[in-house]
Amino acid sequence: MKHTTMNYLFALFAGIALSMPAWAADVVVIVNNANANAVDKSFVVKIYTGETKYWLDNSGPIFAIDQSEDNPIRADFYSSVLGKTSANMKALWAQNIFAGKGLPPKVVDPDAEVKKVVSTNKNAIGYIKASSVDDSVKAIKW
Repeated sequence: MKHTTMNYLFALFAGIALSMPAWAADVVVIVNNANANAVDKSFVVKIYTGETKYWLDNSGPIFAIDQSEDNPIRADFYSSVLGKTSANMKALWAQNIFAGKGLPPKVVDPDAEVKKVVSTNKNAIGYIKASSVDDSVKAIKW
């Protein structure tokens, strides 16, 4: 009986964790407070894979920010939001650069610097730990 209860609790907590949206995890996507664009997960994927370069409201080019390769939040963002590994993204951007499709997002690290850049640039988008969010930026939820 005890073993069955543990299995039930494990399944319950696993189900809850898997059903949580990306913003509820340790990583959250942020934009400038003045950014009125509707940003959903598929749009974020298009930004970070180089498919989209301009905001939907034609307010200008998107200034995407990535964190450094050794920052664990980067791997978390890639897997939970983009559905890719760091190696996948490195290969994708190598292809994009070779094909002349653009350059990868600018690397800014740590979270405080990402927030600073996003809060001062209306076209910026980035990601940080959920615990680092404050009112200087707008957290995107989907």
